[in-house]
Amino acid sequence: MATERKHLLYFLTTETQPSPFDINMAYDAGFHAVIPYGGVNEESAVLLVQDIIFSRGPKGAKFSALFIGGNDIDSAERVRQAAAKSMFPPFQVSMMIDPKGSYTTAVALVAKAEKALGGLRGKQVAIPGGTGPVGIVAATLCVKLGAEVIIGSRQLSGVERLAQRLSAQTGGSVKGAAMATDEDKISHLRSADVILTTGKAGIQMISEAVLNALPSGKLVADVNAVPPTGIHNLAPNDDLKEVVPGIRGIGALAVGVLKYDVEIEMLETIRTSEKCVVLDETKALEIAQRRLSV
Repeated sequence: MATERKHLLYFLTTETQPSPFDINMAYDAGFHAVIPYGGVNEESAVLLVQDIIFSRGPKGAKFSALFIGGNDIDSAERVRQAAAKSMFPPFQVSMMIDPKGSYTTAVALVAKAEKALGGLRGKQVAIPGGTGPVGIVAATLCVKLGAEVIIGSRQLSGVERLAQRLSAQTGGSVKGAAMATDEDKISHLRSADVILTTGKAGIQMISEAVLNALPSGKLVADVNAVPPTGIHNLAPNDDLKEVVPGIRGIGALAVGVLKYDVEIEMLETIRTSEKCVVLDETKALEIAQRRLSV
């Protein structure tokens, strides 16, 4: 007697310890089981994927899926490429990539800003503390949507190298700037239409003094829900609330609701798709934009 096929998600991450966050979300998205593997690299990914695709046969492929995660975007992307190259018809399973939630978080942050302003084309977007995964992905997405981007960091040399690399990759305008002090931030943020803070949790990136020195009409948005939030007077649940007169803000939980919805939809898609699909930040942005247009 044949048994019912179970939907299995194989969570391959470059981190030593797989994230409980993504495991929990995968179960909430309907997978019967989530099998995590930590410390995965390109070589081990090939071996794991071969066992995954061959063990269930061509008819069982649609019941298996891959989630690629990790702290480092470049390492996770190499694992994704290795996994993709290991598959061939009819031995293919659906796959998504979201390293440490950076793709879905950045997508939600950028999509909320885009919606609030009616588009980002021709806008200047500043990302203080933008050298981490979320900031890098957000910068890339903003450029693709037609914005000019300036990334801020305490160290000028490092952020300039990052900006040059992102400019070359996207063919757009990405600049790096030193933003170690309030004075630095004020001078670089005056001309920005949008300010996105993507720094470490519990670190305030934009102080009251900086906000009060900026001209009105700006939009600020944050991904840090741990007190203190990344922007003065911006609560996590705020959604287009004024933080100072003339400057509206989007808080981390307002961003997080969309991030959650996007990731759940991506997980449900790779679970239910009859054909092999590969979901990345580009597809995630399409989902976020569609959800905000409803």
